[in-house]
Amino acid sequence: MSAKAPRKSRMPGAAANSGAKGNEICLRLYVASTTPNSERAMANLDAALRDSTGLPRYRVELIDVLADAKRAVTDNVIVTPTLVAIGSKRQLVMIGDLSDSHKLQGLLKAAASFS
Repeated sequence: MSAKAPRKSRMPGAAANSGAKGNEICLRLYVASTTPNSERAMANLDAALRDSTGLPRYRVELIDVLADAKRAVTDNVIVTPTLVAIGSKRQLVMIGDLSDSHKLQGLLKAAASFS
């Protein structure tokens, strides 16, 4: 992947509205292009969000740190993949390919309490 504009997109199944409003969860997934770990993390997060019941709406921002290294530095992300759930006063972070489904579900449930 060439160094183009940062890749910010919603993942399949993500809520359509773009702002973190009301009881919407804001999730940022920092990846390193299409590396195997990044691909697994995207697939694992997508599966977890599809399988989750009772969660509020969510918005997933996908950030390719190879295309936007400055963003990674600004956001203090030094390892990929990294998932950050963002609340008004705190953040939750999970590093790795998100293959531990129990930890990932725990993070999503804890993030739901942000709203």
